[in-house]
Amino acid sequence: MKRYIPVVATAALFALSAAAQSTPTVVGIRGPLFTINGHLTYTPEAGFPNADPNLIGTLLNVRAVQAVFDDANYPKRGTRRNPYPTAVMGAVSWDYPDTGKWDPERNTQEFLAALPAWRRAGLLAFTVNLQGGGPTDGNYGLGGQPHDNSGFDAEGNLKPAYAKRLQNIIAAADRNGMVVIVGLFYFGQDSRVATTPDDGNLRRAIVNGIEFLKSLPNRNILVEIDNEANPSYSHPLLRPNERLAEAVLLAKQVAGGRIPISFSWVGAVGQAGGPGDAAIDAVDYVLFHTNGRTPEEVHRTIFDMRRWAGYSRPMLINEDGVSSMNLHAAVQERVGWGYYDQGWNNHLDGFQSPPVKWGISTPVKWMFFEQVARLTGSEIPPRPMYDSDEVPAIKLAGFTPGQVLRSGERGQIEVIVEDRHPRWPIKRVEFFIDGRPFSYTSNAPFRLGGRGSGAPSLASFGSGKHVLRVVAYDRRGPLFSESCSILEVPFVLE
Repeated sequence: MKRYIPVVATAALFALSAAAQSTPTVVGIRGPLFTINGHLTYTPEAGFPNADPNLIGTLLNVRAVQAVFDDANYPKRGTRRNPYPTAVMGAVSWDYPDTGKWDPERNTQEFLAALPAWRRAGLLAFTVNLQGGGPTDGNYGLGGQPHDNSGFDAEGNLKPAYAKRLQNIIAAADRNGMVVIVGLFYFGQDSRVATTPDDGNLRRAIVNGIEFLKSLPNRNILVEIDNEANPSYSHPLLRPNERLAEAVLLAKQVAGGRIPISFSWVGAVGQAGGPGDAAIDAVDYVLFHTNGRTPEEVHRTIFDMRRWAGYSRPMLINEDGVSSMNLHAAVQERVGWGYYDQGWNNHLDGFQSPPVKWGISTPVKWMFFEQVARLTGSEIPPRPMYDSDEVPAIKLAGFTPGQVLRSGERGQIEVIVEDRHPRWPIKRVEFFIDGRPFSYTSNAPFRLGGRGSGAPSLASFGSGKHVLRVVAYDRRGPLFSESCSILEVPFVLE
């Protein structure tokens, strides 16, 4: 039988090693803006002299919730010999393709090794969660999540192995000048904390989690009590109703003003006088998701969220998808944005399906980090080698390398995309000029400026030599899993 050390003893266990660490990264809140070490983020004073001014006070981030992942069922379940069945992806396991065995410590160490490259590209934050997130195939589609990935036991005690991995991640982020958004609960796993009439075990888990974070010397921490407050949670205190405010206020009481507290909202934005009012009013910063939305819908969601929650606190999107167009929509609204790349269980693609390759290992990942680097005036990471006969093939009609264009000819350039995967359709085509987003379209014919008046004029890029980039995205497997192909062609603009 496994035994877990209560939080007080856990904190003491790590106190000696924690005391030796410095604290170079302190996240703060100044009105509706985030600060690091007293400076508004993405300013020259914060080390970003060439960042887009719309980034000031925001946090660009990655959903990396599986950085502390483990499965208490392993190796009885989750191996290649005894995998989990899923509705879309078939049988899946956590085994690494090289060693043939899952290793939670390897997973965390590989994550830590990736952080310096993320930071060099200008990324300032990421989300981890003590109960992870839906791994391959999201929530499986077959009756929930059969794996057991919880940093809390049934009575709400913090498991030492999870605590240690989380501590190492927070310390590494601290050294790299990064902020960690620490999630406590995830629907589908919150039932691992036993339910009681008074929700006493869940309250104990909140107290233990916050007390542990307070015991660390690091102050680069934001808390997300639960990911996507929704009716699927087993515990009433985590659902989007009047009782969610109890969880927020309990966490704030324990934090004592030393750690900002929030939860993430999902779906339709609430209305004044609704059941989510008290919880939204109580948070220190407003956290929400924009999954599945178009760039236009991202703009509208931010507008609606501000109308509901007000303008006095920072707003942060820490989960969306992989589209750079949505990233830029959020930046235009001066809101931080979170990259969510599900992947599909192959130690290469995505960031949420173990075993995860945490580096910038695919064109989809590179597109995000390349755009972050451009926005923040940071170092553009090298484009990874990626060979697949299933990604879309791109051809241009009416356009050749070096061609001379005039500003009124944007509608004449058409992209012919060959869908080479028989199961998954082309999702959208995005156009960039000199690395800057220009237009996108989700329907054939895929033409430059396909969204009509929503695209800027070519004349805004100035006469001379330019590069057209075409990115074709293909839905692959579960939601939020995509592959892409990239084609770049030089041209001359008159």
